[in-house]
Amino acid sequence: MVTMNITDDAAQLRGKLIEIGTNAVNKATVRALNKLADQVKTAGSKEIRAAGYNMKAAAIKRQITIRRASLATPVVLIRCSGRPIPLIQFSARQISAGVSVSVKNGRKVIPGAFIATMPTGHKGVYVRVGDQHRRTVRNGKPEWSGLPIKELFGPGVSDAFGNEVVQQALLRLIQDKFPGILEHEITFLRK
Repeated sequence: MVTMNITDDAAQLRGKLIEIGTNAVNKATVRALNKLADQVKTAGSKEIRAAGYNMKAAAIKRQITIRRASLATPVVLIRCSGRPIPLIQFSARQISAGVSVSVKNGRKVIPGAFIATMPTGHKGVYVRVGDQHRRTVRNGKPEWSGLPIKELFGPGVSDAFGNEVVQQALLRLIQDKFPGILEHEITFLRK
């Protein structure tokens, strides 16, 4: 889980804040924080994909949750959580040497891997664990088994969100946008 703490120096807005009163200031701050949180969620999705992660925007946005600010708690919490994403979702293709996937910055080959659909209908990229094949007895008859197998996973959205490049881009966005959004909300409430 990645957590970002945001503090901002609003010295240039101090004069306007005194004019409109404490209640309106609190209301403007809460509204500005909530608008900024929505922008950070959208920008986070774009920055993750710009950093080279081959993830769908909708999948990224589903993993980013926002706990909105209120007058009682004027704090926004942006959380990014979730499990690692199955490799099948990273444009997996079966090739003769194994499986080719595009996780980050180009395609890579996982030797010996294969794409399979399980009896439940789940499709994934798998590798064999241990010996390639072994002789087993099933229902009294000898047979060759390639089990056990394990599914392979790529990075999760929280891993990508925690990337240093993504974090720096989001911090720049917050520092650039928050004063403008807060000023806009103060102007709106003064009308």
